[in-house]
Amino acid sequence: MKTNKFICLALLAGLFMFLFPTYSMAEDSGETLGYAVTAVPSGKQIDTTKTYFYIQTTPGEEQELVVKVKSTQKDPVKIKVRIEDAFTGDKGTLEYTADKKLLDSTLTDPLSSIVKVENPSITVEDFEEVEAKFTLTPPKESYPGVKMGVLVFELDEEDDSVVGNGFAYRIGFIASETGEDYENSQTLNLLDAKSEIVRGKKMILATLQNPEPKVLSRLAMTADLKNVKTGKIVKQVQGEKYVLAPNSRFNFEMDWGTSDIVAGTYMLSIVAKSPYSDWKFEKEFTITGDQASSMNEQSAFKIITPTWIKVVTIICLIVMVSVTGMLLVRRKKMEAEWERRRKRRKRKKKKEGK
Repeated sequence: MKTNKFICLALLAGLFMFLFPTYSMAEDSGETLGYAVTAVPSGKQIDTTKTYFYIQTTPGEEQELVVKVKSTQKDPVKIKVRIEDAFTGDKGTLEYTADKKLLDSTLTDPLSSIVKVENPSITVEDFEEVEAKFTLTPPKESYPGVKMGVLVFELDEEDDSVVGNGFAYRIGFIASETGEDYENSQTLNLLDAKSEIVRGKKMILATLQNPEPKVLSRLAMTADLKNVKTGKIVKQVQGEKYVLAPNSRFNFEMDWGTSDIVAGTYMLSIVAKSPYSDWKFEKEFTITGDQASSMNEQSAFKIITPTWIKVVTIICLIVMVSVTGMLLVRRKKMEAEWERRRKRRKRKKKKEGK
């Protein structure tokens, strides 16, 4: 009996490993950048416990800010310096960019437009320390909320002595006139709903906007996609801990999956909630037959099972069924033989008793 169980388990394990092989991934090794950066505290720093710049501004009043850049190796290192503005990434996270196309129309005078990088290129070597300077010139008119971004100190990939790897140091930068809480936005708008191919996947996108000059934090959302004709909910997505940058927008994604997208009219319903407010949105949109066909054709994620896998799977299943059947037949024969032996022993004992 133990031998039979062992054979069955071995067959099942072998089939599982064949159909679902395991993979391992090597860890990326870290690299030393060859320099380090430190923000020099400003006299206008709102919160002195922060290691990033959180600067109080006065309309039209210019300020100079300094970052110390220190070499941590003998060889020279060339560094590119720039400023990037805060925006909301596609996953609902606070990110930074130098691409103005990603900024929302509600963002006026972004941080990159009021901060000038005085040293866009810096070279340090032999453990020396230099200063990178920035000039902050706020608008002449008062502005509400905050302007948010980051100072980037990146290895210059054009330098032949350095292998370009995209590594960089970043120092956060927030400008405010009042120093009031900036993580309590209470406005959320649904601008659009549509279907698109994103990263090779068929997606339903809901464009959400935070039009306030404050961060909209700890946002939780539930989205339902309903086929208007059938009344059936075809997709549902839940998420939490979304963070929207001040004056930004992002596309909330609903992955359609590997099945073909179906043409029709759909109703997108979203329920969103933050510690400061809650919202309910509905938006109707249509996926035309041409759009559906195009998306299904373009999608890189399709269920295509190679013929050889189908054949091998069928063979493995036949072998498993055959072996299992043989083991069951053998077991029944053995049980019948044991029963016959038991009866013979019983009859023999009766005869001996007489």
